[in-house]
Amino acid sequence: MAAGKKKTNLKTPAEPQRVMLDFRHHDALGEQVTEPLRNNLSVIKQSGRCLWVASDETDTIERLTTEDWRTFGKHTPYKLTDFFDLPVEGEVDIEGLSVDGDYLWICGSHSLKRKKPDPDKHGIEEALERLTRIECEPNRYLLGRVPLVRDGEDGIYTLCRTAPAKEEGGDELTAGRLKMEAGGANALSKALAKDEHLSRFMAIPSKDNGFDIEGISARGERVFLGMRGPVLRGWAVILELEVTEKGRNAKSTGLKLRRIGPDGERYRKHFLDLDGLGIREMSLEGDDLLILAGPTMDLDGPVVLYRWRGAWNQREETVIPRDRLERVMDIPYGAGIDHAEGATLFDRPGEPAAVLVVYDNPSPDRLAPDGAGVAADVFPLPKKA
Repeated sequence: MAAGKKKTNLKTPAEPQRVMLDFRHHDALGEQVTEPLRNNLSVIKQSGRCLWVASDETDTIERLTTEDWRTFGKHTPYKLTDFFDLPVEGEVDIEGLSVDGDYLWICGSHSLKRKKPDPDKHGIEEALERLTRIECEPNRYLLGRVPLVRDGEDGIYTLCRTAPAKEEGGDELTAGRLKMEAGGANALSKALAKDEHLSRFMAIPSKDNGFDIEGISARGERVFLGMRGPVLRGWAVILELEVTEKGRNAKSTGLKLRRIGPDGERYRKHFLDLDGLGIREMSLEGDDLLILAGPTMDLDGPVVLYRWRGAWNQREETVIPRDRLERVMDIPYGAGIDHAEGATLFDRPGEPAAVLVVYDNPSPDRLAPDGAGVAADVFPLPKKA
C-alpha cells in the first residue's frame, strides 16, 4: 500500500490491480485547460472498450479506448457545446455520467461554490473576505444526454449530436437537456425550491453540506441522482426523476420532468443510512444500485462501496435503514491524497466482475512521468451473498 494510506478495519479489499489512463498533455488541449486532467477526475463510466471520463474543471467529456485492457489511451475530448447550448462559457463541473444503451447521460453538480482561502497567498484579510463569497456558475445546472454511436470498431463508441433511429419509423436520437437559465437554475432546481427537506440547502455551498449532485444512474426515462449533500441527520439522499422529450430544435432536444411524486412533485426522494456519508458515485448492476459513499465535507474519508438491492424496483419514496444496505467494501484513501471520486462497473473479457475507481488529488506513485497519465484501481467485486 502506498505511503500515507490509511486502512479501515472493515471490508478493505486486497491490493488492487492498476489500469493506466493515458490522457493527452494539457498543453495540447487548449488554453482553457491549465493543469493536467489527471489531477481533477470527477467521474468515470465504461461502454465496451471505451472509458468516458470527466474533470470538474473543464467543459469536455474525455474518451479513452483500450486494446489490451491494461492501458486506456487514444484520448479524444468532446466539447459539450457541440451538443448543447450552455448559458455561459467555461467549466461545467461534471459530476455524473451514466451509460444507458444509446445515450450517455451527463449531470453537473447543481451546486454553489464558496471561494477557497489561502492565507499564505492572499493574506489574512483577503482570505477572510474570500470565505464570504459564494458563486453561482450557471453551467453547473446541466442535466442532459448525448447519443452514443458505434464508431466502426467492435466496442468503440463516439458521441454525436444526432444519430439515426434504431427502428424503422422511429425518431432519430438527439442530444437533449433540461432547460437552463443564465442566472443559474433549471427545471429541477425550480421543482425543489419549496421542498420541505431540500429547499433550504439550495443556497448553501456544496462543501458546507449544501445541495450537491455527484452521481447519476439512468435507464430509459428513469433517472436516479445521488447527492453528496445535504446529508440529513446522517441520511443521504437520492432523487428519482422521469425525463421525457419536450420538443426539438436545430441543435438539441428539450427534456422535461414528469410529475411522479406523492403530491404531484416532479421527483421522488429516497433516504439512505450510509453511516453519515454522502453519495460520491453510483452504478446500476442489474436492478441493484452500487453506491460509492464518502464525506460530504472536505475530509479524507472514510470511503465505502454499498449495494442497495432492488433499488430499481422501487416505485415509491423510501427510507432505507442501514440493515437493508450491503457494505461491499471499504476503499483505501490517503491523508490529503487519493480521494475516490469516480467509479464504474468494469467488464473485461474473461475476468470476474470488478469496479474501477479514479481519484482526486492522486498520490505521486500513480502519476506517469509524461505529466498526463494516471493509474486507476480495479477492485474485484465479491460474489453476492
